[in-house]
Amino acid sequence: MNKDCVAIVLAGGEGKRFWPIQTSKSMIRFLGEPLLVHNLNRLKLTGITDVIVVIHPQDAETFVHLSVPGLTIRTVVQPQPNGMAGGVIAAAPFLKGKSCFIMNATDLVEERLYSELVPYISGNTVISVGKKVTDYFPGSYFIFDGKNVIGVVEKPGKGNEPSNLVGLVFDYFPDSERFLELLQNSKSEHDDIYEKALNELLKDGKAKILPYDGYWYPTKYPWHVLDIMDRLLTDVSEHRGKNVEIKSNVVIEGPVYLGDNVKIFENTKIVGPCYIGDNTIIGNNNIIRHSQIGSGCVTGFNTDITRSYIGDTCWFHSNYIGDSVIEGDVSMGSGNVLANLRLDEGEIFSVVRKERVNTKRTKLGAIIGRHVRIGVNTSIMPGVKIGSNSMIGAGLIVDRDIPDGSFVTGGTSMAITKNSRSITRNRDIFKEKLL
Repeated sequence: MNKDCVAIVLAGGEGKRFWPIQTSKSMIRFLGEPLLVHNLNRLKLTGITDVIVVIHPQDAETFVHLSVPGLTIRTVVQPQPNGMAGGVIAAAPFLKGKSCFIMNATDLVEERLYSELVPYISGNTVISVGKKVTDYFPGSYFIFDGKNVIGVVEKPGKGNEPSNLVGLVFDYFPDSERFLELLQNSKSEHDDIYEKALNELLKDGKAKILPYDGYWYPTKYPWHVLDIMDRLLTDVSEHRGKNVEIKSNVVIEGPVYLGDNVKIFENTKIVGPCYIGDNTIIGNNNIIRHSQIGSGCVTGFNTDITRSYIGDTCWFHSNYIGDSVIEGDVSMGSGNVLANLRLDEGEIFSVVRKERVNTKRTKLGAIIGRHVRIGVNTSIMPGVKIGSNSMIGAGLIVDRDIPDGSFVTGGTSMAITKNSRSITRNRDIFKEKLL
C-alpha cells in the first residue's frame, strides 16, 4: 500500500460530445457495475488506497453511494467546466505534502499498465504514459532529446509529430504542490493548461515516459460505449443467478452471465459472451449475440439483438437491433429495425456538435437516449441518434438525428437518381464474426 500517494480520478467533464446519452460517462453500467468502478478496481493494483473522484456539479447525488472495497473514496465537485486543470485544482485541499497519480475516470486501459506503475509510485521521478500510435491522433505528443523527454506538444498536426507516443492521462507527480502551482500559474485561451503545466515539468529532462502499446478505449463519443462493452465482455464467465428459468429448446453457447430471476423462453439462442441483468425476460425465438442487456428488460417474440448495449427496463417485440446503444427505458414497437450497415458498406458518419465525424465503423446502428417510444414498423438508419423523452411515430424511415423531447410523425417518399457507389465489397470479414 502507498499511503503517501493520492489518486485523482477525473470524472467532472460535461460530455458534450456524448449526446444523446444522458448518464454521466463514468457511471454507465457495464456487467452490472459503473465504468468508474471497473477502473477503481484496476487502480487497486497500484497499491494506492486514497482516492479523490472529481465530479460535475450535476452528479453530486449520483456519486453519494460510490464505494469500492479496499479504497477510501472522497468526491469533490469541479465547480466550473474548465478542463483537467480545473479538476486537479479542485482536489488541491487533499494534496498537501502528498504525491499524486492522475487518471481519467472513463478511459479503459489494460490492467497490466496499473501494475507497471508500482515500482515508480513513491519515487521522485515524474512518470507519464505514452501510447504508441501508427496513425495521427489529435492529442499531445512527447518530445525527446535522445532518450530524454523534454516536452509535450498539443495536436501538432499530421506529419509534424515529434514522436509516436501520445500522452494518456496517466501521470504520477512526486510533488503535487509543485504541479498545482504550475496549473494555477499557466495561462491559455484553449483547454490545454494541464498540458502546459506538464510541459514545464518535462523541460528539465528528468521525467520518465512509460511506452504503452496495449489497448486504450476512451469514451469521447457515444458509440465508444460499444468498444468498452466489447472489451469488458471478454471478462464474462458463465453464471446462473437465483431463480433462473430456462424453457425447452434453448441453446446457450459460450460464456453467458444470467442475473437473478432471468427467464428465457422456448427456441431462443444466446451466443456469448453476453451479460443479461436481473429480472429480464428473453422471449421466444430470440437470438442474442455478443451483447449486454440490462435489468428489467423484456425482449419479446422473434427479436435479434447483436453486438449491442441495452440499458435497463427496455421492451422489444419482433425487432432487429444491431451494433446499437440504447440507454434505458426504451420501448420499440413490432417490426422496428435499427439498421447497422450502409448499402455501400462504407464507414458510417455521425454529426456531433455540427461537425461530421467519421465513427471508423462499418457497422453502427442507432444510439438512443432514455425514455423513448418508437411506433410499429419504423426503421432507423445507421448511426442515427435519438434524443431522450422522444416519441417516434409508426411506419417511418428515420434518417437524421432527433432532438430531445421530440414527437415525430410523417410519411414516406422516394427519390430515384443514378447510383455512383460501389457495392462490390468482400463480406468475408462479416462471415468470420458469425463463426
